[in-house]
Amino acid sequence: MLTFHSEQKQFEADGSPLSRSAPAAEAEVLGRLRRNWIGRKTWRTHMDRHEGARRHRQQHVYAVLASGSGNKIVVAGPGTGKTFLFRKVLEGKANTLTLTFVNALVEDLSLELFGLSDVKTLHGFARQQLERVTRRPVPVFPKLSAVIRQDSLALLGSDVDFDSLFHNKADDDNIKFYMKRRVYYGHYGFSDMVYAAVRFFEGHPDKVPQYTQVVVDEFQDFNAIEVALIDLLASKSPVLLSGDDDQALYETLKCASSRHIRHRHANAASGYQNFTLPYCSRCTRVIVEATNDIICGAAKEGHLLGRIEKTFRYFDDPEKDRESERYPSLIYGQVYAKQIPWFIQERIKEIAKEVRDKFSVLVISPTRTQCRLIVGALRGKGFQNLHYTEKQESPEPTLLEGLNLLLEDDAGNLGWRVTAKALLPAADFESLLGQTAKDDSLPPLCEIMPPALKKEVRALLRVLRAARDLKRGDDEHAVKLLKHLGVDPAGMAMEFLRDQLPLSAQPSVDFGIRKISITVTTIPSSKGLSADYVFITHFDDLYFIKAKDKSQVTDQDICNFLVALTRAKREIFLVSSDKNKEPTFLNWIDKARVRKV
Repeated sequence: MLTFHSEQKQFEADGSPLSRSAPAAEAEVLGRLRRNWIGRKTWRTHMDRHEGARRHRQQHVYAVLASGSGNKIVVAGPGTGKTFLFRKVLEGKANTLTLTFVNALVEDLSLELFGLSDVKTLHGFARQQLERVTRRPVPVFPKLSAVIRQDSLALLGSDVDFDSLFHNKADDDNIKFYMKRRVYYGHYGFSDMVYAAVRFFEGHPDKVPQYTQVVVDEFQDFNAIEVALIDLLASKSPVLLSGDDDQALYETLKCASSRHIRHRHANAASGYQNFTLPYCSRCTRVIVEATNDIICGAAKEGHLLGRIEKTFRYFDDPEKDRESERYPSLIYGQVYAKQIPWFIQERIKEIAKEVRDKFSVLVISPTRTQCRLIVGALRGKGFQNLHYTEKQESPEPTLLEGLNLLLEDDAGNLGWRVTAKALLPAADFESLLGQTAKDDSLPPLCEIMPPALKKEVRALLRVLRAARDLKRGDDEHAVKLLKHLGVDPAGMAMEFLRDQLPLSAQPSVDFGIRKISITVTTIPSSKGLSADYVFITHFDDLYFIKAKDKSQVTDQDICNFLVALTRAKREIFLVSSDKNKEPTFLNWIDKARVRKV
């Protein structure tokens, strides 16, 4: 009979089955050895798979680094390691530039590329270059195009979308009117600033700055004038473009088009060598697979025509594998809209019981109104670590913005123009504006402003200066200013008192989860964000398909959902507010990947 050790050696050597004649005790021991051997073999298989995934991912990165092409385009889906690639591309190089157009992404990239590159928005870069060539400050008012659009309507009777003209690099007579008004107001806007930089460099190609490396992120969301700026930079410097046409969000917001990234990826004559980063290390396996389901479903329905064909793969990694095993499904729930905060609270409680550690939560809603209601409800339940900044997205310049301009320059035409529009009756304002439409020298607005209005504005400015300098101002004019701004002083006082008093009811949120980090945002503002657990609320065709005919899904609708879906690191919750109909996008996902609660 074989000894225990010799049997073990033989088994490990060839994996042959044990003899049936072995004594029961020894057979039991050797049975365990067999199971251990199988376990070790499985472990080695996993190790080989993980090592293979790491090696393949590195090969994609090294392919970019080893390329001798001056200009490169990298198509990289969510969580596929763009920033890691950027660091490798920029390492050891001086005088580099990284460009994107999203402020939140600039902040993240500035930290992650700290010391490696000068990171700017396109607007910030254009401003820097205009200041360099003019050798004087370039004041910027983001809503200047709205101001001059109002002027055009009042003075010419023509409603002109100047932003669209600039975004599409139009050569239009209306731009001459805009430029004349821009000079009068002494400011640039965002879109005309990039336009001005491009037109200057086109006329003075010797002034285009040169860098050892230019990196451009989110290229799928660039419009024609922004692409023209990148092309000018590429005439002097090596450029790496990065983006993903499946994540294009800004076609309607700023005339962006994914055709720019598609053309440069598909057309060798564009001068760009193309690459991909296919491995997603952010999301669990089911989220990656569901993303591919959506893309396949969209293609079958005739959408995403011209899409860049690329692979989006789950990255095999020990930690990610454990998370994928723990969270094998997308969670879908149908509740009434008012129950959504309760649904989020209950799921967070379940997560906390399971992980017993800190985790992050991201709530994505289709509209700002929905975000605001969810934030209010979650605060009312006792959650204390909520992050939500509601941007005042009024396209029209406000009184406060006009007064802020006057704080910087009390004789500035733009400050007086915005303030007068807010305070004067419409007929009086148009009469005042008409005096600035002469062909000869234009009078400064502060000189032709009605004396009573000038006196009132200066009183309001004293209130603002006192507030800025932490001093006590004129109470009467402070109340008047608040009313002009649409703020209820009595309401503010009541809100203050509520904050100082204990709640009339105990919070319904358990003490252990009150400080869980929860960020609430819309889909466009979620770009660049990620969290362990993501709730997509109001997941209904009513909100996720923008057309009136809900059978008419657009590529923009699909991209919006793909961006929201891929924010999650561990698990995603799709929360419908329509209990009578399942959303279209849910039907495109393999039902085996969805667990309904």
